Amino acid sequence: MRIIWGLLLLMVGAQAMAMSLALAKVERAGEGETEQQVCARALEKMTDELHTSLLSVIAATDAYRKRKLAYRERALDEALLEDAYRSQLMSEKPAVDGQRWSGTRCSLRARYRADIDALARRVPMPQTKLAAVPEKEPVPPGIDPHTWDLFSASRDRAELSQTFSTVAALRMYMMEYYMHSGEWPESLSDLGVAQEQMISERVKRVYLLQDGMLKLELAGRLEGHELTTWPVDSRGPRGVEWKCTTTVDMGPSGFCDPVE
Repeated sequence: MRIIWGLLLLMVGAQAMAMSLALAKVERAGEGETEQQVCARALEKMTDELHTSLLSVIAATDAYRKRKLAYRERALDEALLEDAYRSQLMSEKPAVDGQRWSGTRCSLRARYRADIDALARRVPMPQTKLAAVPEKEPVPPGIDPHTWDLFSASRDRAELSQTFSTVAALRMYMMEYYMHSGEWPESLSDLGVAQEQMISERVKRVYLLQDGMLKLELAGRLEGHELTTWPVDSRGPRGVEWKCTTTVDMGPSGFCDPVE
């Protein structure tokens, strides 16, 4: 894509950095493709390349550097920060002000304006300190170990159930994606969700794997444990059901199958 930098204003000592871009893209048609298909692909590529350009500009801001430092203090990879920004930038689109079709090529002209500092502040600062991981509690004096294990399993089961607010939200996004595309998303970015947004006192990391399989590394009381859930075609009126497994010991009445 040919990007013409029409205007880039950096006001020294001021808080705002305004950017104005003039954009151009030419896309050739494949065999049998229509004008609509070719121009839609041209706009999609223009938008992707715009996001890449925006990210490179954002990376030079103070807001980005502060977040990068905060991520480093939490031992989080900078790639997670970039994913968070890419997720936020998905809503940024160029404004098309010209389109020409030659029969074999689509030529687009567009403009884009943004406050770079405002974009850089969209990603929230992560917590600077990780929550302390509680140690496994010893069996209190005078308590039967088996009874204590059942009690602990009950507490773990209750703690795990709290993470299902995250699981339920992701399942909903995945189902919406599947209904529109007929395929399961391959990454969180396909859902417009950044890895950083998933981190909480109960969730350390989320992975979206093949065929809609979702894997959570747990945090807090359940640090070191995992939960995995995936869609199953039930061929019934509900269409899709979900299965789950976990390494958490939930006792005799767990809602996920146990795994080692």
